[in-house]
Order: sequence, then C-alpha cells, then structure tokens
Amino acid sequence: MKQIIVQSLISSTQTAVMEDDKLVELLIEDNIHKKTKSNIYRGIVKNIKPGIEAAFVDIGFEKMAYLPIKNSNDIKNGMEILVQINKESVGTKAPKLTQEISLSGRYLVLIPSNDRITISNKILDEKERFRLKKLVKSFNKENLGIIIRTEAVGCDLEKLKDDFDLLVDKYQNILKQFKLGIGPKLIYRELDLDTKYIKDNINEDVDKVVFNDGDKYIEIKSILSKIDKDYINKLVLEENKDVFDLYKVSKEIEKALNKKVWLKSGGYLIIEKTEALTVIDVNTGKFTGNISREETMYKTNIEACEEIARQLKIRDIGGIIIVDFIDLYKKKSKENLIKILQENLNKDKRKSEVLGITKLGLVEIARRREKDSIDSYYLRACERCRSDFSRKSINYILDDLEKEIMRIKEHTDYKDILVDLTPYIYGQIKSNYTEILNKIEAKYDINIEIAEAQKINQKDTKIIFK
Repeated sequence: MKQIIVQSLISSTQTAVMEDDKLVELLIEDNIHKKTKSNIYRGIVKNIKPGIEAAFVDIGFEKMAYLPIKNSNDIKNGMEILVQINKESVGTKAPKLTQEISLSGRYLVLIPSNDRITISNKILDEKERFRLKKLVKSFNKENLGIIIRTEAVGCDLEKLKDDFDLLVDKYQNILKQFKLGIGPKLIYRELDLDTKYIKDNINEDVDKVVFNDGDKYIEIKSILSKIDKDYINKLVLEENKDVFDLYKVSKEIEKALNKKVWLKSGGYLIIEKTEALTVIDVNTGKFTGNISREETMYKTNIEACEEIARQLKIRDIGGIIIVDFIDLYKKKSKENLIKILQENLNKDKRKSEVLGITKLGLVEIARRREKDSIDSYYLRACERCRSDFSRKSINYILDDLEKEIMRIKEHTDYKDILVDLTPYIYGQIKSNYTEILNKIEAKYDINIEIAEAQKINQKDTKIIFK
C-alpha cells in the first residue's frame, strides 16, 4: 500500500511517501526559508570573472548568485538577463544559475533555448519511444527543446499536446514579465514541493493522498481534475490533525534521525555525517543464524545495500559516502555486493554511483547533492558542547508545538497555554520567531505565552495549561 501524507504547518510543509507503513521518501519545505530551486528571475550582471568562467548576478538575494559562462564576451556588467536557479544555496555556497530555462509539466519538460527532442532513459521500450517522439514532433512546429518524461508512457496525442500548450503559454508569460520594469525580480515561482511531487507522481499505485490543510486539499483537487478526475477519489482531508502521527510517519522520522539503524536480520548500520562526507558502518549485531561466517556476513551486507539506498534517499544525504561493509573474502561475493548496491541506488531518481572499493576495502559512493540533508532541518548543534546535530532544531520545536496545539484544540477547551523553554530556545524564539508564534495563535485561536525556565529536561519544552 502506497500513501502520500502531506503535513501542513505554519513553519513547514512536509510530505512523506509511505509504502506498507515504511517511510521511503521525505520532502521538507521550510516555510520560513522558502526553496528557490527552479525559480526564474530577472537578474543584473554585477561581476564577470573570466578566469573561473563565471559571472555573479544580483537576483535580489542578500548574496550574489553564481552563473557559469563559457564566453564572457556574451555577457556584460549591468546587463539584465533571464536566469533560473538550478542549484539551491547550500551552506556558504551561493545559488547556482543557468540561462537555459526549463519548465516542467506532467509529461513534458520545455527547454525553449534548444531544439532537441529527448526522452527519458527510463523508457526502455523502443516502440514506445518512437511513438512518443512522433506524437511530440507532430505539434512541436517551432522545434522547441522538449524532454519526454517517464510519466508520458501510454499517453495519447491530446494529453501530450495539452501539456505542451500549457508550458508554452507559461513561457510566453515569463518573457512578458521579464520586459516589464527594471532591476532584479522574481518572475516565476516553482510549485511547492508537495504540490509538484503529487502532480508528477500520482498514479494507480498510490492508494491515498492525505492532507491536514483544506486550502492545500482544494489546490491539489483542482490540479488533479485536469490530469485525471479518478485521482480525486484518492484524496483524504483530515483538517487540522497531526496526520504524521495518525499515519505513523513521526516514528519513521525519529528512526531516520538516529545514527543507529537496525536491519531485519538483527544487523545494524551506524551512520555518521561529517562536513566533508558521510560514513556508514555495517555490523552483524544480533544476527548469527545457522550458516557459515562468510554467508552470515554476506547476507548482512546484502540486506544493508537496500537499507543504505533507502536511508540516503530519506535523509537526503549527498556528496561522498563511504561504506564499511563487513569483510568478505570471496571475490565473487564482493562483485555481487557492488552490483546489488548499485541496483538499489538506481531506484532513486537522484543520480548515485558506486565508485568502487578503496585499498582499505571501503566502498565509495557519490550521490548528487541538491540541498541540505533532513538533519539540517530537524537538528542543531548543542549550545553547550557544540556537537553537530545533537539537539532538536528551532524548526522541530515549533513544529512539535503546533502539533501539540492541534491535539489541545481537538480534545480540550483550553484557550491559554504557557510554554516553558530552555534559556537558549527562549532567546531564539523571542528574537527571531515571534511572528511564527503569532500565526499559530491566529490559526488555532489560542493564546501562547512563552517563558524561560532554567531547569527543564532535554526535550527543551514543557506545556502548562492555564
């Protein structure tokens, strides 16, 4: 059973994909710091660096965005250019721009700056590939660049053309907006993560899509009515309820934030994240079985392959990953292990590659980094010991507070609550997040008072009813 659960809160919108009550994907949109990837801007070129083939562009952010350029003669300082963010700002790195604008639909991606029609590598049937290309060519009179997405399999001419026409209209409107006014400007905002995910991934395999926000429910209902009205029957509204708790997502997230991950056999993984890379250690743990030592190690390693691929996807871990599998002595076992690991990684849409085994017997994986991992949203450094990702983040605390208020409103008549916080959390919320608290108060019609408490347990918060 596959379910998509959308938890809409004041400070975040989180989308969980569950298969048989197991978390397989988690998308987090920080409503305080909105994502910018795929947004389109009118930018002003401020500084050209021919030596590194780059230009720095003002798109209205605090820091300049980075645009790779092949020929600096095509761009001059002070020029207004149409750009799209293709990589979020990560840490101290500036957002990365491209001038090759792309607009994604349900079945097609429009790239007006080139004239190629390409097709997803995941469509393997040659007859279907030929059929889809022929249909697209029949209405693409201006020879615009198009990528035929995997979701287009089985589509007829009408569905493809409708998708194409919507994308062309959207692009024409973007060009009009670019010409209006002067200076840096956001011209087109990409759909919210949850909306885009549902639009792109809803199909017959999805049994249920659950929301706790009425506006989001109506928005998705409107979008799906244009794709397939039968999909509307899959939508469920649990207004102002903690749907992550109702559908057991919260427990799965807690597991995903732990360093230790248990395997079915009794073995386990230890996942340690550093600034430079992520290290995963595979252990046999409680697993002994009735087979030879080599077979025990091999079986644990094979089971670890599936779980490692799942954890990288859930946690959104990118960059270099080093895996210390349990030592195997047979060459064939090592070869099979690498093959199975790559097969599991290939199930992820994000490009991942097993680079091989190092001289020390460690397996090296490269996974494309597109944004910060989930622990950067849920966890923070301890203000006392300074250890990274060891305490709940302010975001996590605010989300938990709002979910607790949902329960208070559903089951009690309380109108006033006092929230005791550690001095550090109190100071942070008082200085930077009072607007979020005000919005929570307004949404649930409840008065929230926060207080600094010197003696409080490690959960950082304590709610007192007044």
